[in-house]
Amino acid sequence: MATSTVEKSLADMEQLIDEAKSVPFSTKTLMDTEELSRLIEDIRLNMPEEITQAKRIAQERRDILDQAQLEAEDIINKARQRADLMIEEHQITKEAKSAAEDIFRQTKAEADALLASSKQRAEEMTLKAEKWSNDIRRNASSYVETIIRDTDETLTNSVNDIRKLRQSVKDALAHNNSTRPDFE
Repeated sequence: MATSTVEKSLADMEQLIDEAKSVPFSTKTLMDTEELSRLIEDIRLNMPEEITQAKRIAQERRDILDQAQLEAEDIINKARQRADLMIEEHQITKEAKSAAEDIFRQTKAEADALLASSKQRAEEMTLKAEKWSNDIRRNASSYVETIIRDTDETLTNSVNDIRKLRQSVKDALAHNNSTRPDFE
């Protein structure tokens, strides 16, 4: 899922909170809990995108390493071919063999350096991607938990206020019935 879908669901939750109706004679609000639950479920269902992105980055890391390995092998093969040609073209086999070995060692060192550099770059990319994915997941989870906690508190307070108001009405009716004169 694209981050924008998670952001849209979070924005919809904020709008739902902003549009909540006030409970008369109270600082409490009423909101559509089904809609809020649907938005939270949308966020939960769409969170795995970060995992997909982390897998894609890991695959890119493997591709970089594979490409570096291929390049290293190509460089070594070219060096061997060049060394073979030098031996064939020159009458002095000793000098050609020595030069070929030097080229081979130098090429191998360059290939090893390229491979090591590619591995390091791939590891750094993987670590950054994992950190980014964990940060997003942690922040989204914290935000959702805060909204759920605040919503639960608001709903609990609203129910308590309604119970108190109901009891006040019952008490007022009972008091009114007991103070009314009997005309029979």
